[in-house]
Amino acid sequence: MTDKTGLIIDIGGFPAEGISELRLSADISIPKSYCDEEKASVTVVGKLKRNTEDVFTFEGSIQAELMLKCDLCLDNFLKRLEFPFEGIFERNSGSEENYSFSGDKIDLEEAVYTELLLNFPMKNVCREDCKGLCIKCGANLNYGDCGCDTFEGNEAFLKLKEMFK
Repeated sequence: MTDKTGLIIDIGGFPAEGISELRLSADISIPKSYCDEEKASVTVVGKLKRNTEDVFTFEGSIQAELMLKCDLCLDNFLKRLEFPFEGIFERNSGSEENYSFSGDKIDLEEAVYTELLLNFPMKNVCREDCKGLCIKCGANLNYGDCGCDTFEGNEAFLKLKEMFK
């Protein structure tokens, strides 16, 4: 479910052995388990090169903006990703290695979607020093201390702890 005009390249009239510089933008739907808004704004920048009549190579990068939920404090935050992208597009390909297209239009949506999910961060943290949530009351510790006693230690060492106060 992409803005269908955003990631489609019209190759009709593309010069033989030609190279074209492209900048395409669109919103791509992604699973809710990955992103809080179920969409990512992506921009694809690079060069499309015709290798043969039916084979094209795209080399460039993908830039994406996603609204994520922090894994530690559960606040929403905007994450910007940028990563290299290279793909081979072959007309009516049955190959698992290349992306397939038909007619005179190459739709980058499948390739961009796949690359986006492969480059998705393993851990979503709003900032490096995120303090997360209080383990007792659930307050967001980034906004201030909640006052809960969160000591979780061995009772035998309480006297030692008091010595260092």
